[in-house]
Amino acid sequence: MLKCTVKFCGGCNPRYDRGEAYRRIRECLSGVAQFSLPEDGVSYDILVILRGCTGCEYLYEEIQATHRLISVCAEDIDRIIREIQTLSQR
Repeated sequence: MLKCTVKFCGGCNPRYDRGEAYRRIRECLSGVAQFSLPEDGVSYDILVILRGCTGCEYLYEEIQATHRLISVCAEDIDRIIREIQTLSQR
């Protein structure tokens, strides 16, 4: 099972419900990926960055993760789910 974490941007200009997006990602990947909030010193397989818009470019490089998947709109959620499913099959 993949070890995943999530980071939300500051939310200054959200264009979609990022909380709902995170719930959907977790629900669709149940049994494939285990999600938790980031902890110092922990290394993750995947960091999902849920931005509210295209303005923020911060990648949260202080969080150790092999892969970073970024969402800037609701349409990105299906792609992120597919990418995590693909990574889980490696």
